[in-house]
Amino acid sequence: MSFGRLKVFIVAFFSLVFYLDNAFGAGFQLVNELSARATGLGAAMTGLSDAPELTWFNPAAVSGFKKMRMSAGLALVMPSLELDTPTGKDPDMKNMAYPLPYFYAGRSINDRIGIGLSINAPYGLTTEWDKDWIGRYFAVKTQLETVFFTPSISYKLTRYVSIGVGAQLVKATAEMTQYIPLRSVPNVSVKTKMDGEDFAKGYLVAMQVTPNDNLRIGAVFRSEVCFDIKGKATYDQNFYGLFPKSDAWLAVRLPASVSVGVSTTYFKNWLISVDYLWTRWSSYDKLDIHYEKMPGSGVAGIISKPKNWSDDYAIRIGVEHNYNANLTLRASYVYDRSPISDTYRDATLPTNDRHIFALGLGYNIKGIQFDLAYGYLLMEDCKPSQLTTPGLKGTYEANAHIFNVSLGYSF
Repeated sequence: MSFGRLKVFIVAFFSLVFYLDNAFGAGFQLVNELSARATGLGAAMTGLSDAPELTWFNPAAVSGFKKMRMSAGLALVMPSLELDTPTGKDPDMKNMAYPLPYFYAGRSINDRIGIGLSINAPYGLTTEWDKDWIGRYFAVKTQLETVFFTPSISYKLTRYVSIGVGAQLVKATAEMTQYIPLRSVPNVSVKTKMDGEDFAKGYLVAMQVTPNDNLRIGAVFRSEVCFDIKGKATYDQNFYGLFPKSDAWLAVRLPASVSVGVSTTYFKNWLISVDYLWTRWSSYDKLDIHYEKMPGSGVAGIISKPKNWSDDYAIRIGVEHNYNANLTLRASYVYDRSPISDTYRDATLPTNDRHIFALGLGYNIKGIQFDLAYGYLLMEDCKPSQLTTPGLKGTYEANAHIFNVSLGYSF
């Protein structure tokens, strides 16, 4: 591929990103959605060796690339969430399809050094309910959008060991909407909306060990990324002057994580890959919203919402079969434990442990790689917390469909 065609490829990707007005997803941490191959393999990617998305999943592997590799694609996440109530009136989250574009490119520049770039959205949160649903005083719309730019460099220490480091440059935007009941005026409430944005930085450190041609072991540490999202709080009414437009800000932490993966090609025409992902969600202990003018009082103050999430893990298992010289088939299973306990579950993200099943395929011809995958996410049923959402009764039931397609090129 000439440099001119490479520029066209990159410009086309950025056009897609800006057309979609940033990427956002249906969950806080998104991993399976970050490439079509990742969806098909259950994101068991840390121990792989020669794929463009390794510029994100394990940049240490890029020093071993024998060719320039690049890939761009789009995941479409379609979640469904319902609160099954004792009254039979079952509100459900608005059904929408959330697009998640991504781009990866990497190459070795000599026998030891590799460079890479990934652009994706590994964290996102969108839940939106009807404005008159029974939990509107706790949440109507909660949205967190992130875009990660991750340049990286890798170095082959020996024939068997490579290391990598990368910078995580992240833009985040957030929006929260809910209703506030007026105690002095029965059956009247005020709609409140807070939105803002920020830019923050983090880093990653990666390693890959290749004991022999059939076995690879990878490990990646990603640092915490901290935002001070500054914006405005607005209201649809200003009763008695107690709900004026106000400056507001909140701190959001994307947690540190460690992934360890092993892959083997010991069996002819088969790849088996297993990842363990640990995420330090305990850093998300509360959500403080700072107001220049508090809603309902008009004076400076803080509204604090307890979270108290716990560290959690995910186990990812993927298999890949080279059916022939061109066609590859994939299947996977993921168990993703929720960091949210029954005590602190609220309406902004009412989730529980998740199971993800996926199938995928890849087709390669003359250096052009086409990947396609489908995943089904099933969440275990859970109940609203009476601490964070008092009076909200029922059982949350949820699932999601994930469609993913990508196009890659190597030269």
